[in-house]
Amino acid sequence: MDILQQSALAWKELTEYRYQFVYGYKKALYPINLTFSFEDYPHLAGFQYLKDISLPNYTSAKIVDRILEGKITFEQIQKAAQYEEMGKPRLEALIHLKNSLDNDFNLYSFMPRMYPFITNIKADYLISSHIVIDSYVFIIHTTPNGDVKCDFLCCSAFTKGERDYEANQRKRALLKKECIHIPTNTTTILLDKLNNQSS
Repeated sequence: MDILQQSALAWKELTEYRYQFVYGYKKALYPINLTFSFEDYPHLAGFQYLKDISLPNYTSAKIVDRILEGKITFEQIQKAAQYEEMGKPRLEALIHLKNSLDNDFNLYSFMPRMYPFITNIKADYLISSHIVIDSYVFIIHTTPNGDVKCDFLCCSAFTKGERDYEANQRKRALLKKECIHIPTNTTTILLDKLNNQSS
């Protein structure tokens, strides 16, 4: 299975999960409810950088399945001029995304103005993972559905390159981390510093 199919399969698996993080700042608790949708995959996989190649015109929600069916191939996207620089680091990060979220990571409030470089990334938080590969995951607040006030989506993810996106960012103390498998409604507690009974 090539890197494109691996990333599509990893994303398909992630759509069955949602993560709940709670961090503390100035004696207040802040929840982050992170979900994943099929529509977000093409952007996260860097398809916007593949403008110089022609791909079949599928809706965003269908692209994961089309890749897994072999209707969009790695050989096609590899021909794009920006594949190595912009496509490959994103596909690699997606393959390892669930592992990054399940294990230790650093959580930062995202403040691009603090960087010594310019970035166009718009996000609210940065997750930095150093498990298996060094990667960055940016998450952004979405317009909440219903009464939920803490819905977030991934808006960018890529492996570490020359830029250090952790530079000058404000780290947040992660206090609780849960992974919910949506089809079975099963919750796995990955971290819990809020419950004093946990050893």
